[in-house]
Formats: sequence, structure tokens, C-alpha cells
Amino acid sequence: MKASNGSSNLEDTRQATRAALDQALNGLGEEPGFGLIFASSRHQLALVLEEYRLRLGEVPVAACHTAGEYTEAGLTRGGLVLLLVSSPQLLCSSHFAPKVDQVEVAAQQLTEGFSQRIQEARGLGLGLSSTLLLVDGMAGTGEQLLQSVQKHTRMFQSILGGAAGDDGAFFQPCVGSNQGSGPGGASALQIFHQRPWGVGIGHGLKPQTPPMKVTRASGNTLYELDGRPAFEAYRSYAASRGIDLQPEDTRFLVENELGVMILNQVHHARAPVGVGPEGELKLVAQVPAGGSVCILHGDPRSMTEACRQAAQAARDGLGDSSAAAVIVFDCVCRGAILGDQFDQEIAALRTVFPDTPICGFLTYGEIARTGGRLDGWHNTTCVVVALPARS
Repeated sequence: MKASNGSSNLEDTRQATRAALDQALNGLGEEPGFGLIFASSRHQLALVLEEYRLRLGEVPVAACHTAGEYTEAGLTRGGLVLLLVSSPQLLCSSHFAPKVDQVEVAAQQLTEGFSQRIQEARGLGLGLSSTLLLVDGMAGTGEQLLQSVQKHTRMFQSILGGAAGDDGAFFQPCVGSNQGSGPGGASALQIFHQRPWGVGIGHGLKPQTPPMKVTRASGNTLYELDGRPAFEAYRSYAASRGIDLQPEDTRFLVENELGVMILNQVHHARAPVGVGPEGELKLVAQVPAGGSVCILHGDPRSMTEACRQAAQAARDGLGDSSAAAVIVFDCVCRGAILGDQFDQEIAALRTVFPDTPICGFLTYGEIARTGGRLDGWHNTTCVVVALPARS
């Protein structure tokens, strides 16, 4: 593959999109095979995609709103970044599902024609395939959608991506592709390729409380921990740090996520984004009733090191290939915790990929399902994807 990125902080959406496209196309120097666009929610995604189509026609693209977007040059809030990728050994299609609350219908829309393209790809010598999936994280069905998309593709299909953000409002992010855009939806790029992609996952979080039993939960709502309203566990933890936590302080919840424990080890994190009238916690993904959880927190040093390790794992996954581009799906919680030290994370990525274009965004959930693993929906995690360069 060959790749190039572009970015813009211009306020006008059309001008920002044109400027980013100019940068990326000048660096690429050839027709792209697909594009990715990550834009602040202050930009109308429909206008961004309209400008993309005016310039590149029906070149497959997936796009979403963010809670912050970045390249190797740094993190912006209110900006727009994009990545263009080309390859003579690539088969790609874009898809859009307007309503992810209808999980099975959405999965069918996002994988339409997949079986037929398998045959076409085999004829081209493209034996591997990956899905880049972007989804409205506030819809609450991202984890179920991921599982359903897996069923409609292949057992060992890599599914990678993130949940769209809306600059921390936690209200209504937008997602789009060539086929349309809007809140409550999802987009996917189905990509058949010849060489393996590298993937790394890391979080750097540590338990701050003893394990607590999930005594009542349903769907994305956690009602009770150890037999009392779930929010009370957060109030007690906050009080131990000298904080009088109120239900409206969602920032504290986001910065101190729940760790789901398996065999007394943190397996993955889940983000609370709101408190209900009876002290229940609204989550962006499910936690199992009867399981154990703890409250997590991380310091900038451990989180930066986790990102570096994820980058190294992605680099190792390329084998003998060098990297053409690095795509990063990075939780908004990590951005909040790192704050003005976020550049340290980008510097950590650069220690592994010093000369490779980077395109990433702060998400409301991260997706990394590879190698047939059963789980794939993450929170407070950095997912690093390395695309192989041409030999």
C-alpha cells in the first residue's frame, strides 16, 4: 500500500475538507483505493462527504465525527483529518447502515455482497480481508453490531475501528460513507488485501478499588454493585480522593472507567457516560450480571507506555513489511486523562513509526477483533493499526 494524510483547522467545512484533500492527494500522487475521514462534530459530515465525492467520485470512504482528531503533527479539537490509501493489490467497498439499533439489518447492510467479493478477491490473489468499522457509540448497540458483522463475514476476519464522538457532548455523533450519513448509524469499509495488517491494543489502566460484584444489570445499564446503586460505588471512590461527586459530573465517570474482571485480572474496560434517577449507570457497552468489576484509573506515563507497546505489537504484526500508514482509534477517556500531555502519546507512536503518516481520533469506544478472538469492543484503549507498505 501507499498512503498520505491531510488535516485542516479551518472553520469553514468545505474549505477544511478541500485543504485536507489537497495535502493528502499531493502526498499520494496517484488514485486512492479508499479514504478515511475523522472530523469534529462542528463540521457537517454530509458537507464533508459531498466535497470528498466532488473530488474523488465514488472512491470508497468511511467517515465519522470525533472527540478530537490527530496526525503525527498533533491533536486538534474542532479540526478535520483524513487518510488516503492506494494499492494495486486491493479490493474495497464502502457501506452505510442508517440505524444501528436494528442490529441484524444494519449488519446485513454493512456486509452486503461480501460473499461475492470473496470470489472476486480470490481471482485477484487477495486472500486476506479486514473490516474498518465506524459506529455511533451513543446508540448503545456497538458491541452487538460487531458480533453480527463478524457472523456475516468470516471467522478470522479482522474488524477494526471506533465509535464516533461529538466533542465530548455524549449526545449525537454522526457517521457516514459514500451511501449517506447521519446520527445513529454505522459505516464500514470491506477491504480485501494480500499482506497482513499489524494490530496492537493497550490501555495502561490499573484497578483503584477491590472487585465488586455486578448484582443487577440489563443491557447497557448497570443498576447495582454489591447490592447497592452503582453510582454509590463511584461516590465512595470519589470521596476517598476528596471529591464530592454529583450525578451530573460525567467527566469523572469517563476518566475512571469500570474494569471487567476475569480470573481476578482486568480483561477490558467499560465507560459510564451518565447516571439515572435511581443511581444506575448508563454505559456504552454491556457488563455481565454476576461478574466482577473494579474502578480503573491511569497515569500519563503508564498510558503512554501502553500506547508504545501497542504500536510495537502492530509493527511486529507486519513481519518483514514496513508500514505505509498507521491508523489509531484512541478513547476519549485517554485524551481526558492525558490532557495537555497527549503529545507524549504521539511521540510514543513516533518511536516505533518515525516516518509513517498517522491518522487517528478520540473515540467513544474502540474496536479490535482479530485472530478469531471472542471479544472486540473496548473502552479506554488505544488500538493501533499498521498498514503494510509496498515492497
